[in-house]
Amino acid sequence: MTASADDGIGVPVQDRERVGFIGLGHMGAPMAARLIDAGYDVTVWSRTAAHAGDLVARGATRADSPGDAIATGHLFSMLASEDVLREVLPPGLLGAAPPGFIHVNHATISVRAAEEFAAGAARGGYGYVAAPVLGRPGVAAAGALTIMAAGAPEAVEASVPMLAVMGRRVWRYGAVASAANLAKICVNYLIAHALQALAESITLLERNGLDTGQFVEMINDSVFPGPVYGGYGDAIARGSYTPAGFSAVLGLKDVMLAVGAAADTGVNLPCAPVLREIFETTAAQAGDDLDWAAIAEFTRQRTVP
Repeated sequence: MTASADDGIGVPVQDRERVGFIGLGHMGAPMAARLIDAGYDVTVWSRTAAHAGDLVARGATRADSPGDAIATGHLFSMLASEDVLREVLPPGLLGAAPPGFIHVNHATISVRAAEEFAAGAARGGYGYVAAPVLGRPGVAAAGALTIMAAGAPEAVEASVPMLAVMGRRVWRYGAVASAANLAKICVNYLIAHALQALAESITLLERNGLDTGQFVEMINDSVFPGPVYGGYGDAIARGSYTPAGFSAVLGLKDVMLAVGAAADTGVNLPCAPVLREIFETTAAQAGDDLDWAAIAEFTRQRTVP
């Protein structure tokens, strides 16, 4: 089998750099595909074995266990939460990694967990890079993610070529791994505010008989261009929240990550209790089925007719 950076053809297998990828959900699968298409010899593993099928057909090697992916020496993971990370990649397993091993963790996790994983890597003598991402599955498939990277400088440097394949820009946040996670938490907390602001403004317009679609188009063409106010604004105006690119349950998790980070540093977030209530109610009602923009229905349903 051969591969090249453009079409998977031209580079002998023995000359391809080996990497592992664990976590092949909506985000992980297209990210791993980018590495395959760029010519890397990618060993993939997922808790749901069927998720690996398309990537194997694309040229990846199927791992029988997480250990097989770790054995490549350079592991990328996109797992759902810090609890899943602890389950799939326990310290003992990571401690048995080959010399020079680097773990690049793309998950959105708490600052405390990031510090825990970085400390574990330091004790185990391997490199750890926190590299959370911004962007939905389509953005990942296009290799246009925004990636925040932090950790031991040599580990970050060694990972940048792969990160550059998956993202349009890599933002470096220094040698403290948790800094990248805090940046991601703050971005998602900001988006949570934007969703609620859109919900309130659009509901106010609706109750006064105005064209909310035109309003969303206008703000996206002027003061708020971009995917948040454009994409989510359109979804809220239409009341369309499927398929869920990012669920309300995950939105609640990220709001609580911001609450936890604030509590750890003595920062008061005045809006946090309101957002928490809104996301808790929406998550309880919608589960994983609806996009987190569905929090707009909380405002719609509680507005006096």
